[in-house]
Amino acid sequence: MTIPRPAFLVLLALALARPAGADGPQSLRLVQTIPLPDVAGRIDHFVVDPASQRMFLAALEKNALEVVDLKAGRPERSLPGFLKPQGVLFVPRHNRLFVACGKDGACKILDGATLEVVRTVTVSLGADALGYDPETDEVYIGSGGGDAGKDYGDLTIVQASDGSPVAALHTDAHAGGTLVDPTGNRVFVEVPEKSEVVVLDRRSHAQLAKWKIPGIEKDVAQAFDPAGHRLMLGVRTPASVVVLDSDSGAVVATAPTVGILDGLSYDAARHRIYTTGGEGFLDVTEQTDRDHYRRIERIPTGPIARTSYFVPEWNRLYVAVPRAKDRSAEIRIFETQP
Repeated sequence: MTIPRPAFLVLLALALARPAGADGPQSLRLVQTIPLPDVAGRIDHFVVDPASQRMFLAALEKNALEVVDLKAGRPERSLPGFLKPQGVLFVPRHNRLFVACGKDGACKILDGATLEVVRTVTVSLGADALGYDPETDEVYIGSGGGDAGKDYGDLTIVQASDGSPVAALHTDAHAGGTLVDPTGNRVFVEVPEKSEVVVLDRRSHAQLAKWKIPGIEKDVAQAFDPAGHRLMLGVRTPASVVVLDSDSGAVVATAPTVGILDGLSYDAARHRIYTTGGEGFLDVTEQTDRDHYRRIERIPTGPIARTSYFVPEWNRLYVAVPRAKDRSAEIRIFETQP
Protein backbone atom coordinates (compact mmCIF):
# COMPACT_ATOMS: atom_id res chain seq x y z
CA MET A 1 0.00 0.00 0.00
CA THR A 2 1.31 3.43 -0.94
CA ILE A 3 0.91 6.12 1.72
CA PRO A 4 0.19 9.62 0.29
CA ARG A 5 3.16 11.93 0.77
CA PRO A 6 1.43 14.44 3.20
CA ALA A 7 0.26 11.59 5.43
CA PHE A 8 3.70 10.00 5.29
CA LEU A 9 5.35 13.23 6.40
CA VAL A 10 2.96 13.56 9.36
CA LEU A 11 3.65 9.98 10.44
CA LEU A 12 7.40 10.52 10.07
CA ALA A 13 7.29 13.69 12.20
CA LEU A 14 5.37 11.92 14.94
CA ALA A 15 7.79 9.00 14.90
CA LEU A 16 10.79 11.27 15.16
CA ALA A 17 9.15 13.15 18.03
CA ARG A 18 9.13 10.05 20.22
CA PRO A 19 12.40 9.57 22.12
CA ALA A 20 13.93 6.26 23.03
CA GLY A 21 11.77 4.46 25.57
CA ALA A 22 8.57 6.26 24.50
CA ASP A 23 6.95 2.98 23.44
CA GLY A 24 6.39 2.12 27.12
CA PRO A 25 3.42 3.19 29.26
CA GLN A 26 2.24 6.78 28.96
CA SER A 27 3.26 9.15 31.74
CA LEU A 28 0.55 11.70 30.85
CA ARG A 29 -2.89 11.22 29.32
CA LEU A 30 -4.93 13.96 27.66
CA VAL A 31 -8.26 14.02 29.53
CA GLN A 32 -9.86 17.33 28.54
CA THR A 33 -9.55 20.26 26.15
CA ILE A 34 -11.07 23.69 26.90
CA PRO A 35 -11.44 25.92 23.81
CA LEU A 36 -10.61 29.63 24.14
CA PRO A 37 -12.32 31.01 21.02
CA ASP A 38 -11.76 34.69 21.85
CA VAL A 39 -8.01 34.44 22.50
CA ALA A 40 -5.62 35.15 19.64
CA GLY A 41 -1.84 35.36 19.69
CA ARG A 42 0.65 34.34 22.30
CA ILE A 43 -0.45 33.14 25.73
CA ASP A 44 1.98 33.88 28.53
CA HIS A 45 1.97 32.59 32.10
CA PHE A 46 -1.10 31.41 33.98
CA VAL A 47 -2.05 30.01 37.38
CA VAL A 48 -4.77 27.81 38.85
CA ASP A 49 -6.67 28.43 42.08
CA PRO A 50 -7.69 24.94 43.25
CA ALA A 51 -10.18 26.29 45.79
CA SER A 52 -12.34 28.17 43.28
CA GLN A 53 -11.41 25.86 40.38
CA ARG A 54 -10.51 28.81 38.19
CA MET A 55 -7.59 29.52 35.92
CA PHE A 56 -6.16 33.02 35.40
CA LEU A 57 -4.36 33.35 32.09
CA ALA A 58 -2.30 36.17 30.55
CA ALA A 59 -3.53 36.74 27.00
CA LEU A 60 -0.46 38.75 26.09
CA GLU A 61 -1.40 39.99 22.61
CA LYS A 62 -5.01 40.59 23.58
CA ASN A 63 -3.88 42.76 26.53
CA ALA A 64 -6.34 40.93 28.76
CA LEU A 65 -6.57 38.52 31.65
CA GLU A 66 -8.69 35.48 30.84
CA VAL A 67 -10.64 33.70 33.59
CA VAL A 68 -11.46 30.05 32.91
CA ASP A 69 -13.99 28.01 34.89
CA LEU A 70 -12.26 24.63 35.13
CA LYS A 71 -15.22 22.89 36.73
CA ALA A 72 -17.55 23.89 33.90
CA GLY A 73 -14.80 23.54 31.31
CA ARG A 74 -15.31 26.91 29.65
CA PRO A 75 -14.12 30.54 29.65
CA GLU A 76 -15.78 32.63 32.34
CA ARG A 77 -14.65 36.22 31.84
CA SER A 78 -12.19 38.36 29.92
CA LEU A 79 -10.73 41.32 31.80
CA PRO A 80 -9.28 44.09 29.57
CA GLY A 81 -6.87 46.85 30.52
CA PHE A 82 -3.62 44.91 31.02
CA LEU A 83 -0.82 46.19 28.78
CA LYS A 84 1.17 43.13 27.74
CA PRO A 85 0.30 40.92 30.73
CA GLN A 86 3.05 38.36 31.38
CA GLY A 87 3.44 37.19 34.98
CA VAL A 88 0.44 35.91 36.95
CA LEU A 89 0.41 34.87 40.62
CA PHE A 90 -2.41 33.88 42.95
CA VAL A 91 -1.98 34.09 46.74
CA PRO A 92 -4.71 32.02 48.44
CA ARG A 93 -3.91 33.38 51.91
CA HIS A 94 -5.24 36.80 50.94
CA ASN A 95 -7.37 35.79 47.96
CA ARG A 96 -5.29 38.17 45.85
CA LEU A 97 -4.28 37.91 42.21
CA PHE A 98 -1.12 39.65 40.94
CA VAL A 99 -0.67 40.45 37.23
CA ALA A 100 2.63 41.91 35.94
CA CYS A 101 2.41 43.94 32.73
CA GLY A 102 5.50 44.42 30.59
CA LYS A 103 4.46 47.42 28.53
CA ASP A 104 3.78 49.89 31.34
CA GLY A 105 5.54 48.28 34.32
CA ALA A 106 2.30 47.90 36.26
CA CYS A 107 1.76 45.03 38.67
CA LYS A 108 -1.97 45.05 39.30
CA ILE A 109 -3.39 43.43 42.42
CA LEU A 110 -6.93 42.09 42.10
CA ASP A 111 -9.43 40.92 44.67
CA GLY A 112 -9.87 37.20 44.02
CA ALA A 113 -13.62 37.29 44.60
CA THR A 114 -14.67 40.39 42.67
CA LEU A 115 -11.67 40.52 40.28
CA GLU A 116 -11.53 44.27 40.81
CA VAL A 117 -8.14 45.98 40.87
CA VAL A 118 -7.45 47.04 44.46
CA ARG A 119 -3.93 48.40 44.00
CA THR A 120 -1.33 48.97 41.29
CA VAL A 121 2.38 48.69 42.07
CA THR A 122 4.56 50.44 39.48
CA VAL A 123 7.94 48.89 38.68
CA SER A 124 10.25 49.12 35.65
CA LEU A 125 9.10 48.30 32.14
CA GLY A 126 9.38 44.64 31.25
CA ALA A 127 7.54 43.46 34.37
CA ASP A 128 7.22 39.73 33.95
CA ALA A 129 7.91 36.83 36.28
CA LEU A 130 6.39 36.77 39.77
CA GLY A 131 7.42 34.73 42.80
CA TYR A 132 5.99 34.24 46.27
CA ASP A 133 7.53 33.41 49.65
CA PRO A 134 4.82 31.97 51.93
CA GLU A 135 7.00 32.27 55.03
CA THR A 136 7.63 36.02 54.73
CA ASP A 137 4.40 36.62 52.78
CA GLU A 138 6.27 38.58 50.12
CA VAL A 139 5.87 38.83 46.35
CA TYR A 140 8.88 39.21 44.04
CA ILE A 141 8.43 41.15 40.78
CA GLY A 142 11.10 40.90 38.07
CA SER A 143 11.53 43.74 35.56
CA GLY A 144 14.08 46.14 34.06
CA GLY A 145 16.99 45.37 31.78
CA GLY A 146 16.77 45.97 28.05
CA ASP A 147 12.96 46.22 28.12
CA ALA A 148 13.34 49.31 30.30
CA GLY A 149 16.40 50.71 28.52
CA LYS A 150 18.60 49.80 31.49
CA ASP A 151 21.87 47.93 31.72
CA TYR A 152 20.68 46.31 34.94
CA GLY A 153 17.56 44.54 36.14
CA ASP A 154 15.13 45.36 38.90
CA LEU A 155 13.70 43.05 41.52
CA THR A 156 10.90 44.64 43.51
CA ILE A 157 9.62 42.99 46.70
CA VAL A 158 6.21 43.85 48.15
CA GLN A 159 3.95 42.52 50.87
CA ALA A 160 1.38 40.09 49.50
CA SER A 161 -1.34 41.38 51.82
CA ASP A 162 -1.50 44.93 50.48
CA GLY A 163 1.30 45.51 47.95
CA SER A 164 3.27 47.77 50.28
CA PRO A 165 6.99 48.06 49.41
CA VAL A 166 9.56 45.89 51.16
CA ALA A 167 12.77 46.16 49.11
CA ALA A 168 14.11 47.19 45.70
CA LEU A 169 17.13 45.24 44.43
CA HIS A 170 19.23 45.28 41.25
CA THR A 171 20.48 42.37 39.16
CA ASP A 172 23.02 42.27 36.32
CA ALA A 173 20.24 42.19 33.68
CA HIS A 174 16.46 41.72 33.54
CA ALA A 175 15.37 39.88 36.68
CA GLY A 176 13.58 36.65 35.80
CA GLY A 177 11.76 34.06 37.85
CA THR A 178 12.04 33.78 41.63
CA LEU A 179 11.83 30.50 43.51
CA VAL A 180 11.97 29.96 47.27
CA ASP A 181 13.87 27.05 48.81
CA PRO A 182 11.21 25.53 51.08
CA THR A 183 13.86 23.68 53.07
CA GLY A 184 15.98 26.68 54.03
CA ASN A 185 16.56 30.40 54.12
CA ARG A 186 17.24 31.12 50.45
CA VAL A 187 15.59 32.55 47.37
CA PHE A 188 16.80 31.75 43.83
CA VAL A 189 16.49 34.49 41.20
CA GLU A 190 17.16 33.82 37.54
CA VAL A 191 18.96 36.36 35.37
CA PRO A 192 18.43 34.86 31.90
CA GLU A 193 20.49 37.32 29.84
CA LYS A 194 23.54 36.60 31.99
CA SER A 195 22.91 32.86 32.46
CA GLU A 196 22.98 33.43 36.20
CA VAL A 197 21.19 32.41 39.34
CA VAL A 198 21.37 34.89 42.21
CA VAL A 199 20.89 33.47 45.71
CA LEU A 200 19.29 35.77 48.29
CA ASP A 201 18.62 35.50 51.99
CA ARG A 202 14.83 35.22 52.21
CA ARG A 203 14.60 37.47 55.28
CA SER A 204 17.30 40.13 54.85
CA HIS A 205 17.28 39.92 51.00
CA ALA A 206 21.08 40.15 51.06
CA GLN A 207 22.91 38.42 48.22
CA LEU A 208 24.48 35.18 49.40
CA ALA A 209 25.90 33.95 46.08
CA LYS A 210 25.84 34.44 42.31
CA TRP A 211 26.13 31.32 40.19
CA LYS A 212 27.21 31.69 36.58
CA ILE A 213 26.02 28.61 34.69
CA PRO A 214 28.67 27.54 32.14
CA GLY A 215 27.84 26.69 28.53
CA ILE A 216 24.26 27.95 28.42
CA GLU A 217 22.23 30.94 27.30
CA LYS A 218 18.97 31.99 28.98
CA ASP A 219 17.84 30.05 32.01
CA VAL A 220 14.16 31.01 31.85
CA ALA A 221 12.32 28.63 34.20
CA GLN A 222 13.09 26.76 37.40
CA ALA A 223 11.75 24.09 39.73
CA PHE A 224 13.00 22.60 42.97
CA ASP A 225 13.44 19.10 44.37
CA PRO A 226 13.52 19.62 48.15
CA ALA A 227 14.30 15.99 48.97
CA GLY A 228 17.32 15.85 46.69
CA HIS A 229 18.44 19.48 47.15
CA ARG A 230 18.37 19.97 43.39
CA LEU A 231 17.52 23.16 41.50
CA MET A 232 16.25 22.46 37.98
CA LEU A 233 16.66 25.10 35.29
CA GLY A 234 14.83 25.27 31.98
CA VAL A 235 17.37 26.53 29.43
CA ARG A 236 16.82 27.90 25.92
CA THR A 237 20.32 27.28 24.50
CA PRO A 238 21.07 24.45 24.29
CA ALA A 239 17.47 23.34 24.80
CA SER A 240 17.86 21.45 28.05
CA VAL A 241 17.06 20.94 31.69
CA VAL A 242 20.16 21.78 33.73
CA VAL A 243 20.23 20.44 37.28
CA LEU A 244 22.24 22.19 39.99
CA ASP A 245 23.26 21.17 43.47
CA SER A 246 21.16 23.74 45.31
CA ASP A 247 23.75 24.04 48.09
CA SER A 248 26.79 24.76 45.91
CA GLY A 249 25.44 25.77 42.51
CA ALA A 250 27.48 23.05 40.79
CA VAL A 251 25.99 21.50 37.64
CA VAL A 252 25.29 17.82 38.33
CA ALA A 253 23.26 16.80 35.26
CA THR A 254 21.74 17.94 31.98
CA ALA A 255 19.00 16.46 29.81
CA PRO A 256 17.79 17.57 26.37
CA THR A 257 14.32 19.04 26.11
CA VAL A 258 11.93 21.02 23.93
CA GLY A 259 13.12 24.25 22.31
CA ILE A 260 11.94 27.79 23.14
CA LEU A 261 11.06 26.57 26.60
CA ASP A 262 8.92 28.57 29.01
CA GLY A 263 7.18 25.98 31.19
CA LEU A 264 8.89 23.68 33.69
CA SER A 265 7.33 21.74 36.58
CA TYR A 266 8.63 19.08 38.94
CA ASP A 267 6.34 16.23 39.95
CA ALA A 268 7.86 15.15 43.27
CA ALA A 269 5.49 12.21 43.73
CA ARG A 270 6.59 10.58 40.44
CA HIS A 271 10.09 12.05 40.12
CA ARG A 272 9.31 13.58 36.74
CA ILE A 273 9.94 16.93 35.09
CA TYR A 274 7.40 18.37 32.63
CA THR A 275 8.62 20.96 30.12
CA THR A 276 6.76 22.85 27.39
CA GLY A 277 8.13 25.07 24.64
CA GLY A 278 7.37 26.96 21.45
CA GLU A 279 8.86 24.17 19.37
CA GLY A 280 5.48 22.48 19.86
CA PHE A 281 6.04 19.66 22.33
CA LEU A 282 5.53 18.62 25.92
CA ASP A 283 8.51 16.62 27.21
CA VAL A 284 8.56 14.27 30.19
CA THR A 285 11.94 13.72 31.84
CA GLU A 286 12.42 11.01 34.42
CA GLN A 287 14.59 11.56 37.50
CA THR A 288 16.11 8.12 38.06
CA ASP A 289 18.01 9.50 41.03
CA ARG A 290 18.93 13.01 42.07
CA ASP A 291 21.88 13.17 39.64
CA HIS A 292 20.53 11.21 36.65
CA TYR A 293 17.77 12.25 34.24
CA ARG A 294 16.42 10.97 30.92
CA ARG A 295 13.66 12.09 28.62
CA ILE A 296 11.03 9.33 28.43
CA GLU A 297 8.20 10.87 26.42
CA ARG A 298 7.49 13.65 23.94
CA ILE A 299 3.91 14.70 23.27
CA PRO A 300 2.98 17.04 20.38
CA THR A 301 1.13 20.20 21.49
CA GLY A 302 1.27 23.08 18.99
CA PRO A 303 3.39 26.00 17.76
CA ILE A 304 4.20 28.58 20.46
CA ALA A 305 2.63 26.37 23.17
CA ARG A 306 5.25 27.55 25.62
CA THR A 307 3.56 27.84 29.00
CA SER A 308 2.19 25.19 31.36
CA TYR A 309 1.17 24.76 34.99
CA PHE A 310 1.16 21.66 37.20
CA VAL A 311 -1.36 21.18 40.02
CA PRO A 312 -0.02 18.35 42.21
CA GLU A 313 -3.20 18.17 44.30
CA TRP A 314 -5.11 17.18 41.18
CA ASN A 315 -2.29 15.27 39.42
CA ARG A 316 -2.92 17.43 36.38
CA LEU A 317 -0.75 19.41 34.00
CA TYR A 318 -2.32 22.30 32.09
CA VAL A 319 -0.82 23.41 28.75
CA ALA A 320 -1.79 26.64 26.95
CA VAL A 321 -1.94 26.11 23.17
CA PRO A 322 -2.38 29.28 21.05
CA ARG A 323 -4.76 29.56 18.11
CA ALA A 324 -3.88 27.82 14.84
CA LYS A 325 -5.43 27.95 11.37
CA ASP A 326 -7.61 24.92 12.01
CA ARG A 327 -8.67 25.50 15.64
CA SER A 328 -9.10 28.07 18.40
CA ALA A 329 -6.69 28.57 21.26
CA GLU A 330 -7.20 26.00 23.99
CA ILE A 331 -6.12 24.62 27.32
CA ARG A 332 -5.10 20.97 27.16
CA ILE A 333 -5.37 19.09 30.42
CA PHE A 334 -3.17 16.06 31.01
CA GLU A 335 -3.56 13.64 33.90
CA THR A 336 -0.54 11.88 35.34
CA GLN A 337 -0.29 8.13 34.90
CA PRO A 338 1.44 5.77 37.39
